[in-house]
Formats: sequence, structure tokens, C-alpha cells
Amino acid sequence: MAQKSPSSLVVGLAFFSMFFGSGNLIFPLMLGAQYENYFLVCAMGFVITAVFLPTLGILAMMPAHGRYERLFSDFLPNNLSRFLILIVLMFWIPLGSGPRCVVLAHASIHTYFAFTPPVWLFSLLFLGAVYLCVQNRNKIIDILGKFLTPILLLSIFAIVVTSFMHGQINVTDKDPYQVFLASVVDGYYTQDLIAAVFFSSALVSMLKSCGSNQAECIKKTWQGGLIAVLLLTVLYTALMASSAIHAEYLHNLSGEKLVSTLAHIALGSTLGGISSIAVSLACFTTEVALVLVFADFLNQHFFRHHNTKKAILVTLLIIWVMSQLQFGGIMAIIAPAMKVIYPLLFLLVIRFLWRSRNQLTE
Repeated sequence: MAQKSPSSLVVGLAFFSMFFGSGNLIFPLMLGAQYENYFLVCAMGFVITAVFLPTLGILAMMPAHGRYERLFSDFLPNNLSRFLILIVLMFWIPLGSGPRCVVLAHASIHTYFAFTPPVWLFSLLFLGAVYLCVQNRNKIIDILGKFLTPILLLSIFAIVVTSFMHGQINVTDKDPYQVFLASVVDGYYTQDLIAAVFFSSALVSMLKSCGSNQAECIKKTWQGGLIAVLLLTVLYTALMASSAIHAEYLHNLSGEKLVSTLAHIALGSTLGGISSIAVSLACFTTEVALVLVFADFLNQHFFRHHNTKKAILVTLLIIWVMSQLQFGGIMAIIAPAMKVIYPLLFLLVIRFLWRSRNQLTE
């Protein structure tokens, strides 16, 4: 019996869960704490690269019929396009977002639970659980959209609302133009333009496995993507405001400690601990989606569709090694690369959309 195809709302919540990982929590909090009363300026700059550009990435997957390879092969010969895809995926997943999710999940749990294992062991357990979930990919959309994303949204909502109940935003003397530019650049580090392109492709594939036809898959992916980016815009602004209110407690903290510290301030030790578990779940759901994308690429282009298990294990091994570097070490590696990769991918998306403009208006 074929599995029922999920609604656009469920797809949108699943999409949001895929997007909303470590960087989507950390960077808005960092910006709010750093620029305080300029948090709205931060939000405007951040949304350009962390929301608007990803929306274009989702849109580009419509004329591409959910095949991200077309975005690259339309511009470069097959071998070069495959190499460029590998570079983009490497800096996005096993070198960047993958280990960041592990580090943030560990920091969130460690703040409240003294028995938390060291990073190397926590990473093994965390990634082991990811491995088990990846084996059941047909159920991922429903698991993310119907169960884990609502829990995550409630937790973030609780942190944000309670953080507004006390504290104040200090007035700082900063150049709004410089704040805006810094926020635009920090939006690169969410890596969400990359996520939009590759997650859209993955969602089309998963929807097909649920029995949807090609046109329905693309329509639901686009509608779900719009729901996801709207949620992201609201949450980014709210997170910046909440960290701006409590900036005095968040200054000089490392990235992975910001979320758990704000949760403790806003909710206290008990509810803060519950929210930290929810944040760890968010990291886990994003990790599952990341591993799926990279392992599928390796399996298709390097293992000739013959060894999915090996592709998954290679992906998890690289993530485990990188997670030992902590947040600062990971960012030192990927930050310079993102300043090149993000604008390049943006140009590819714009070029592909322009060449496919007739298909988009049909």
C-alpha cells in the first residue's frame, strides 16, 4: 500500500526543520547580542542572504524539476560541474553544518545535565542515531513535519516570549550601515541558499517515493518552501530581539553556548533544560537531512549506486572528525570558503532562473 503524500503544510514544516539547524539559531543570537538596539537593522541585512536568496534557490528547483545537477551542468561541463557540486557540498555538510549541529546539540545538553559524555563520545552516539534514521528515509517528512518541528517551534517560542518579559535593550553607538553589511555577511554562514537548492531536490525525491507525480512534487516543494522561509524570517527577528534584550549576559560567549544560556535566563533551569533538549532535536533533524543529501551524492557519483551504507558511513566519519574542532575551529575553516561559494551559487541560481524564465511564467 502506497504511503499517503503529505500536505504542503507538513512539507513546509519539514522544510523548516531541515533548514533550522545550528547556524540558524547561533548567528541571529550573536548579531542581536552584538548590535543590541540595531537588531532590526540586523534582521533586514540577515534576511537578504539567509531568507531571500534561499527563496530564489527553491524557485530555481521548479524549472530544474528538482534536479540540482541541472543548475551546475547548465553552466559547466559534466566533470567540472560534478567537482563544483562536491566542493559546495563538502563545505556545507561534513565540514560545516554537519559538525556544527553536533557541537550545538552537545553544548545544549551539557549546560543542564552533568552526566553528558565528552564531545567525542557524544558525537558517536548522536551520529549513530542519525545513521538509524537515515535508513528509514520514506518516513522522514512525516516525522519532521508532524512531530519534531512543532516541538521545536514551541520551545523557541517559549524562550523568545519569556525573554521579552524582563530586561531591556541598551542603546549603543554604532554605524547602521556597517551593522547592515555585517548582518548580510553573517547570513552567508547559515548556508541556507545551499540548503534551499539541495533540500528542495531531496524533498522532491522523497515526495515521489510517497506516490506524488512530478508536477505535484514541485508544487508542494515550492509551497512548503514559502512556508519555511516565512517562519525563518519571523524567528530570526524574534531571536535577535531576545538576545539584544539580554546582551549583557551573552557578550563574549562562544557560539554554541548562546542558545542554552538564553534558555536558562528566560526559562530557568527546569524549563531551560527541556528547551535545550528540543534544540538538540532540531540539530538532530537537520543532521539527518544533511547526511541524506551528501551520502546520496557520494553514492550516485562515487559508488555508482552500489553502496549506500558506505556512503553514509564516510559522511558520518568526516562529520565526527570535524566536530572535535568545536564551533570556532569549524568556522575558521568554512567562513573564508562561504564568502566565495555563496556569491558563486547565487550567480548560478540567477543565471538559471533567467534562462528558465519562460517555464516559470507558464
